[in-house]
Order: sequence, then structure tokens, then C-alpha cells
Amino acid sequence: MRQGSPQPSTEIVEGIISHLNNNLIAKTNVVSNALTGDTMINVENSFHFEEGQEIILIDYGYNDPVSPHYQMFEYTNVKSIANTHWITLGQPIVDPNGGWMVSDGAFVQKTIGHAPLYTDRIYYGDREVIPTEEMAVTVEPVSMSNEWIYLMGGLSKEYRVSITVYGKDIETEEGMKILNKYADSIFDLFMSTLHIAIKNNYTPIMANVAAGTSTVVIEDTPENREYFVLSSTIGHPSQYIFEIQDNLNVEKDLSIINVAYGVPAPGFITLTVGDSVNSPRLLAHNYNLNEYAFFMRYNRYFYDSRIDNVEYGVVQKGSAFIRAARLNWFGKEVEEFYFPQQDTNVPYMPQP
Repeated sequence: MRQGSPQPSTEIVEGIISHLNNNLIAKTNVVSNALTGDTMINVENSFHFEEGQEIILIDYGYNDPVSPHYQMFEYTNVKSIANTHWITLGQPIVDPNGGWMVSDGAFVQKTIGHAPLYTDRIYYGDREVIPTEEMAVTVEPVSMSNEWIYLMGGLSKEYRVSITVYGKDIETEEGMKILNKYADSIFDLFMSTLHIAIKNNYTPIMANVAAGTSTVVIEDTPENREYFVLSSTIGHPSQYIFEIQDNLNVEKDLSIINVAYGVPAPGFITLTVGDSVNSPRLLAHNYNLNEYAFFMRYNRYFYDSRIDNVEYGVVQKGSAFIRAARLNWFGKEVEEFYFPQQDTNVPYMPQP
């Protein structure tokens, strides 16, 4: 549930684009040299990668004509995820130049079917001409419908968004397979995140949180003072709008029952979390800085969302039919309206 938003459809499309960037185009830096012959690589954060995924090793010499890696990258696959910082490869690195070096800005990026998708090729809105011959994705708002679900005064809004995938070499059998793999990957991604995050507020925790405790330390910033406040002061229909998560665990439906500024030292805020505005909750898991722990506040909560239709292979654009794949996403949220409402259709009334 939420209370008002000035640009709801724009926020949704931008949130979906961000979701695709973080997961379909997952990236992480290499933090120690990945040498030829290695089968394990040390990375900054393996969180968005999974067993069996295809990846590429690449560095910033790709666009440098004097680099030995000019217009080169190496395909491989993830055999397993050892932990947050180590990925085991399905086969040894074979780069003829000795490997992929930290000094060259080497990183790992997810790909599908030997056809990488890049962040600058996910577009807000569909268009008549896609300015690339490589993989591209467009995300476009389609419609909004609504109905009252309770008084006073919950309005359920349903937004529909079209996600279209365009591929290269689409006249070939292999090109069609790549296109279909991308469509299936996007479908799987949104089915694994049914309560998609749109415009939430995130802040890293500043000290490890131990299981069996109920306090979380965050940085004291103007933004954190604005968003991470007592649940009882938010005026929100639900008390439970906070969450803590790291790469290993997550706990949802938290309220904030106490806020202490300057604790444990200046520059920090200590939050006490609970199951209600009066009842502390003892957290069930450890949350650690080296596992990228963060605290989050929901600003928009979609109680029902998924991709409910996928069209493979042919999409109509105007009078033409082109090779693409289209996925139709919907998301439902509740907006609160309060009554009685002040009448704004009144003439200006000067003071007597």
C-alpha cells in the first residue's frame, strides 16, 4: 500500500529497467587477477550470479586499440558459487594474454547464448527503429486500471507494462534460440521477484548485526533521517514496511520502534526493530558487512505482480511484422484516499 506518487508509471518502468540491469546484465569486478589456467575467480560480489549461467570475462581494454584485449572477451560458465567472493568456473581460463587483470579493470558479466546485453541497450519506451544490431530490450507502460477494494478508501491500481526483446541474426535458427532464451530468462526473473521493488530506500548497515538482537546501526544522513523513522509516525496503513537483508538471509515485515541519533557514536543512527510499534523482534539471523547487509524501507508495495503472457518470435509494429519477443507484465498496488476531501473547485475567497 502507498499514499500518493507524482509519477507512478514512470517509476515503475524505471524500476523494471533497474531490475533488468541488476540481474539480466549482472556485473561484478574481479578483485584479484584471474590468470590463464585458473578455475576459480575472486570477485567483488557474486550475489547476482547462479550455477549454470553463461558469463564473459572482459576488461576496459575492449575499446582500446593498443590493448591486447581490444575487442576481445572470454566466454565461460559458472560451475558453482563458492561464496560471496569466489566463483568456480566450468573450465579453466584460456586467455592467450595471461588472463584478466585487476589493473585493467577486469570484470565478469552475465550473458545468454553468446549474445551479451549491455546497459545502454535497455530503453525506456519502444520505438520504430532500434539503434543497434545487438541484443536490445525496451520497456514501455501500456495501461492503468483501478477498482475500489475497500472504503475508506483503498483503490487497487493495476499497471501493465510491455517488455520487448530484440535480437541479432534473428533470421537464423541460432538467433531465434537466443531470442527465446532471453525471453525465458526475463520471465524467470520476474517470477522469482513477485513483489518487485520500486523506488524503495536502501542504506547499508554500519555494524554487524548478531542473531538474537533487535538493533541495527546505519549512517546518520539527511536521507536516513527522513526515511528511517518510527513506524508510528509514518501515517502508513501498514506498520510493517521495513526489511533487513544480506547475501545470505532476509527478514521482512519489520517496524521501527525506536530511533537513537548519535548512537553508538556521532554520525550513526541506531534503530530498534519490532513486530509492532511496541514489540521488539529478535532477529533470527546474522547480518554482516562483508555479506553486503543493508536495511530497506518499502515506498511502493506490489501485492500481486508477474508476467502473465509471453509472445515468442513475431511482433507487429504498425503494418509490419518483425522478429522479437514480447512479455506482458502487470503489477497491483493499493493507494489510500482519505475522506472527506476538500473541494478544490471553489472561487478565490478574499479575506474580509
